[in-house]
Amino acid sequence: MSAHHAHDDRPRLRRRKFLQATAVAASGLLAPSVHAVSAHRTAQDELRVALIGAGYQGRILLSAAVHIPGLRVSAICDIWKSSQNFARNFLELNQQPNVPVYDDYRELLAQQRDLSAVLIATPDFVHAEQTNACLEAGLHVYCEPMMAHTLPAARSMVDTARRTGRLLQIGFQRRSHVRYRHAVDKLLREAQLPGRLHVVQLQWAQGAKALHGWPRRADIPVDVLRRYGYADMTQFRNWIWFPEYCAGPYGAFATQQLDVCHWFLGSPPQLVTAVGDRGFYPDRPQLDSVFALYQFPYQDHTVRVSATMLTTTGTEGARQFERFLGDHGSVQLAENPRWTRVGREPTAAEWDEWVRRNYVVRQEAVAAHAAADEQADVHVSGELEPYRIPIEVTTLPCQAHLENFVAAVRGEAPLNCPAEAAYASHVTALKTLEATQSRAEVSLEVSDYAV
Repeated sequence: MSAHHAHDDRPRLRRRKFLQATAVAASGLLAPSVHAVSAHRTAQDELRVALIGAGYQGRILLSAAVHIPGLRVSAICDIWKSSQNFARNFLELNQQPNVPVYDDYRELLAQQRDLSAVLIATPDFVHAEQTNACLEAGLHVYCEPMMAHTLPAARSMVDTARRTGRLLQIGFQRRSHVRYRHAVDKLLREAQLPGRLHVVQLQWAQGAKALHGWPRRADIPVDVLRRYGYADMTQFRNWIWFPEYCAGPYGAFATQQLDVCHWFLGSPPQLVTAVGDRGFYPDRPQLDSVFALYQFPYQDHTVRVSATMLTTTGTEGARQFERFLGDHGSVQLAENPRWTRVGREPTAAEWDEWVRRNYVVRQEAVAAHAAADEQADVHVSGELEPYRIPIEVTTLPCQAHLENFVAAVRGEAPLNCPAEAAYASHVTALKTLEATQSRAEVSLEVSDYAV
């Protein structure tokens, strides 16, 4: 065997070994192994849950919860009276009156003995403490991401769920989104419409915004803030920008898209390099923009993945999507249908069979704008034949994922995103932030993902 061939075979063998090992170490990525368990009551009875954290994300969960038959929010917990009042009034307007309200989740657990589950939507730094306490109390938990802003804390949540036998769903809602599930099951795995995948692009862009304010009459007393870990109201209202509470916007947003990538590709990355800065907000401690590159082992080759979290000058630049590019076409996904699109390369085999089976719908192509004579030297890349995914989503954000959690608690379905599966994207995101600090490539080992 020539030296050249020996050099080519070694990376292939390493990829094969890495894939085999990660299939065990991160077994939740493709087919979550956590099964449904019985609730405290039968499937015909009302399922009673508490909401811990009634801020922005908690309100999204409330909006979805009131549309799920047989689900009742029986208690609210939040340290801010403004959030308590909003949640209580919202539930009253939706025929769930007289809901008890608590400041401290420990008092809630001591007083509310009729619960089956809790929904946690508090800042990341208290997720592990609250989740573990609820699991120990015998309750199933739906926890918003990130699980935690440190890996030991996130790992403790996985361990507690296993030991107690309770369900722990992490709120990566794309795993229950019908369009995403159609794309991974039908377009990528069965029909393999993109062909041989080579590149994945993840983007989360958001317009620049001022820090959140609050009515001065709604101040939380300083002693109460400090009891719960906050220095002042600015940090309480803007915790995402302070490292003591979370892993910053990249942790909050990129983990959701990295989870899609892990899910679709079936394994975590082997390598990451990244840069980040605070160009828009030099006075805020966390990075406002991050550019990361990953190497993911996939089948018999390597897929390059770029993940960008951008802060832009206005809302026109705010868009989020995940784009999977292969030699036969591309699939771009987003929760916003405006940014969801599928394209076939002109040289690829026709997709007539997949149109007939309603996997995709052919769209009318729009001709590219012809260059003016004085612009004749401008080179424009070829256009893909456009298709769309024939699925309309009419439910509220998080609703399908919350419905999956309820079905699992009732013993009717497995979780779509158990903690074991979600943990992997937390490893990748936190290793990415390490790479921005070191300004060097960071290798990711099988042992990093073991839970």
